[in-house]
Amino acid sequence: MNRTHKLTMLFAAVALLGACGSGGDDPAPTPPSAPSPPDPLAAVPDSAKQSADGLVIYLKTLSLQPSDAREPASLDGVTLPASDGAEPAPV
Repeated sequence: MNRTHKLTMLFAAVALLGACGSGGDDPAPTPPSAPSPPDPLAAVPDSAKQSADGLVIYLKTLSLQPSDAREPASLDGVTLPASDGAEPAPV
C-alpha cells in the first residue's frame, strides 16, 4: 500500500469512529399528552329528551360534527319526545 492509500484509510476510519461517538444530542422525550375531554355530544342531553325543539337542536348540532372523528351516539334507554300538537320542524 502506498502512503496516500494509508492516509485515506486512516481519515475514513477517523470519520466513521467520530460519527459513532455523538450520544448527547438526543432530543428530550416529549411528555405524554393529556387525555382528550369526553365528547359532549356522545350522550343525548336532557334538553333533547324533554322537548321536540331540544331534540331538533341536538340533531342539527350533531349533524355538523365530522362523523369520522367521533364515536356513535348511544340511544340506550332514551325515549325521544313527540309532540302531537306542534307543527313539523324542518331538519
